[in-house]
Amino acid sequence: MRYRMILVSVAVLLMQPCVARADDALVERFGLGGSQVAWLLADAASGEVLAVRDPHRLMMPASTIKLLTAIAALETLGGEHRLETRLWVDGELRGSRLQGDLIVEGGGDVELDMDDLLELALGLRAAGIREVAGRFLVADDAFLRVPAINPDQPLDATYNAGVGPLALAFSRVSMRPDGFGNYDGLPPLLERGPAWSIVTSARPKKPRAIPVRDAGMHAARNLAILIRRLGVRIAAPERGRRPQHARLLRSVRSKPVEELIEDMLLYSNNQLAETLGLVTSTRLGLRAENLAQSAEILARAVTGRIAADWSGLDVRNHSGLSPRTRASAAQLMALLRYGLDRHGLPELLAASGWSGSLERRLNDTGSALRVWAKTGSLDFASALAGYLLTDDGLRLFVIMTAEEKRRRTYDAMEVPTIAIRREADEWEVRARGLQDELVRRWLAGIR
Repeated sequence: MRYRMILVSVAVLLMQPCVARADDALVERFGLGGSQVAWLLADAASGEVLAVRDPHRLMMPASTIKLLTAIAALETLGGEHRLETRLWVDGELRGSRLQGDLIVEGGGDVELDMDDLLELALGLRAAGIREVAGRFLVADDAFLRVPAINPDQPLDATYNAGVGPLALAFSRVSMRPDGFGNYDGLPPLLERGPAWSIVTSARPKKPRAIPVRDAGMHAARNLAILIRRLGVRIAAPERGRRPQHARLLRSVRSKPVEELIEDMLLYSNNQLAETLGLVTSTRLGLRAENLAQSAEILARAVTGRIAADWSGLDVRNHSGLSPRTRASAAQLMALLRYGLDRHGLPELLAASGWSGSLERRLNDTGSALRVWAKTGSLDFASALAGYLLTDDGLRLFVIMTAEEKRRRTYDAMEVPTIAIRREADEWEVRARGLQDELVRRWLAGIR
């Protein structure tokens, strides 16, 4: 890997002035002359750098930092590992009455769904239990719980929902109006936090997804609803620890970690990223007190395996949902190289014109199914990193764009104005336009 870093530096020093001017003209053409723009293109086989611009500038990677989370989880947990949600009993069964407590314990399966909860509920009924005399405990203390990934993000943003060991359906609900000014959630939502107030006060006419803040209690309440509908009496859930002597009654397992990671990368799902990151940092033997600490644990584990210049790398969470996270194009390139060599990373990414976040992008004849990449987007920050299937072989590439000055203005606002949100959206369109133009040029052999 070291010789590839040297090639990057040499390429920067020897860049011809005419090439630099052509790059500047391209950036200007997309209205990004005042923005920070960096890119890096390299041959996968030889490591030769084919195109480069400011590769060591530290910028907001947005969701492309999920590449680090993916590699850390694959290295630490293994692709075949599955996450379990377990139902325990602590007490004796006398007739159809459990003289003791029922405990649901989360293991980090963000994709836990209603059918999984029904399987747990049916397990209780199959054991002959028709009444739980004791408590219904929620054991979701295997790792950190947070009510939101980034409290600075909008309170009603579904991508910013709560995270914890026990969660149901990505910790979001579909809030449905009934036509009479009343609202209901599917799955049922009993918490009435800030997001509920914001959405219902707007009186939407169509169903709208809103985030759950207390992921564990939301999942347990829905499990209790199913249990009661099967004719079993049970108390309202409350938090507690699973006793060591409790007996396992039923468990459900997630998809393999590799498939969860593929979902995370395809759809840029933040709940998957944060939960997998927390599971991984806990498996590494360190219980984090916040997301930034957990992300730093993963960063140390990954960068310790990859020979590259990691100076200035700063991760604040596992999903990239922070404008303070920093990485360079060269650092993301090192992750792409390692992911290719060790974990077959390209096949876990979205394909241009076909899947995930690239389904409707780069879908022309010359680009479709030739770009396998991770997108990244924050207000005034956009990135694209992955692999190109060219006529000359496999290429690795990273493109990063940011408008730091406008982002600082955005962050200084207590509530971002409609005008600056519109400006951020328009800037994102231009940034993606530049990314797509560069990719198309590189696919055509133009550098």
